[in-house]
Amino acid sequence: MLHALITQREGHNMYGKYTDVLEAAYVEFYESLGIRLRPVSNFTKNFDEIVDEQFDLLIVTGGGTLHPRHYVEPHNAELQPHRDALEEQLIMYCVQNEIPVIGVCRGMQHINALFGGKISYSARFKVPRPRGTDHMARIVKTDRYIKVNNFHSDCVYLENLSTMFYPIVVDEENESVEAFVSPTMSILAFQWHPERIFESEEGRLFTRHLIQDFLGLPRDDVKPAID
Repeated sequence: MLHALITQREGHNMYGKYTDVLEAAYVEFYESLGIRLRPVSNFTKNFDEIVDEQFDLLIVTGGGTLHPRHYVEPHNAELQPHRDALEEQLIMYCVQNEIPVIGVCRGMQHINALFGGKISYSARFKVPRPRGTDHMARIVKTDRYIKVNNFHSDCVYLENLSTMFYPIVVDEENESVEAFVSPTMSILAFQWHPERIFESEEGRLFTRHLIQDFLGLPRDDVKPAID
């Protein structure tokens, strides 16, 4: 069984106290792949204690907006400074120590920004992408399409993708990145959410198999026709 660190959303409870929030779907999905998660608090004081215990993977989760310096446009959305700082430390530690990293939604955007890319805030897509409605995306260098879920308003346009990465799935109609990898670092990042529901079984299996291949895990379920 693989062991993974997973980041959490930074929030506040009804008393104004800081909280860490992790959607249960992450636990259910990664456990189904045989991966045991260790959530990392955004408020941990000793970084060395986090990484001293062996782990095989870092998952950088979704939810919320990053600091304005990472965006093409200005914004005044609520920030998560403790989370941002911790995620940056963890991502850089994993890159330096050749530990695989998976980024999801905001996590994908954060990874792109840390390596020189930019994010577009509340993107005005040419073809609207309503939250909660799946849409078609093209697998790069093929004529194949998959249907992916959509729970974001910010995005990374192809022109703003870091030169350290190359896209593997794109929203062709809007010229935005849906998934990318690195030729030199062990990084796989999704704009969509692998752990959430898909309208298409084909999209779900493509995503699952992509993660399994990335981590060197045996594939399960039925092989999708597009693969």
